[in-house]
Amino acid sequence: MDAAKQVLQNAISRIPSDINLGLRVFGQGYQGGNPSMFGGGFGTAESECRNSALWVPLGRGNRRTIIEKVRQIKPYGMTPLAFAIEQAATSDFRTANGSKVIILITDGADTCGGNPCKSIEQLPLYGIKIKVDVVGLSLKREPAARNQLNCIAEKSGGKYYDANTAADLIESVSQSVSKAIEGRIIVKPSKSGAGNINIETPPQLIPIEPQGGEDKVRP
Repeated sequence: MDAAKQVLQNAISRIPSDINLGLRVFGQGYQGGNPSMFGGGFGTAESECRNSALWVPLGRGNRRTIIEKVRQIKPYGMTPLAFAIEQAATSDFRTANGSKVIILITDGADTCGGNPCKSIEQLPLYGIKIKVDVVGLSLKREPAARNQLNCIAEKSGGKYYDANTAADLIESVSQSVSKAIEGRIIVKPSKSGAGNINIETPPQLIPIEPQGGEDKVRP
């Protein structure tokens, strides 16, 4: 979890400031919410299976807030993937325009009786198109979980990444971020420190530096 937090902080620091970004979590305490719009039972742990919340709404001036919230994440309880994805798709992105991408990081499959793969498959019926890139943490010996997560990614047009070490996690999140921001060039800063710096990024994190000037940056 500590490695995951650091990786997320580093990834967030490299996302250009004009990209809308938000943070949704699950496994952090009962948050209420509506029953799943696509079915899926809650079993005997109904509250835990609605345990997902938008901690930081989509926005552009929220990088520091997201990083601070990431540092507070503690793994707890059930894994309501279907519910969390549905909430993100129908609520978090409700007023958002342009390409919509979820980077889902999880250490297992849905444990609440939901079917996240089916949820993704049915989103277009509601006029919702969202790509989901999935990062599975240490799931080498859990083929069923990997299959479900891979299905989520495939059905949405995204990609599944295995992350068995901190290095894998860094690589997986970095690739997903790079693909989500099409046309952007995101690199480490030069030794001279020249270039544009994301002023919302805490100094201990890696800033962004566009390469080759504004004419190479695409929306």
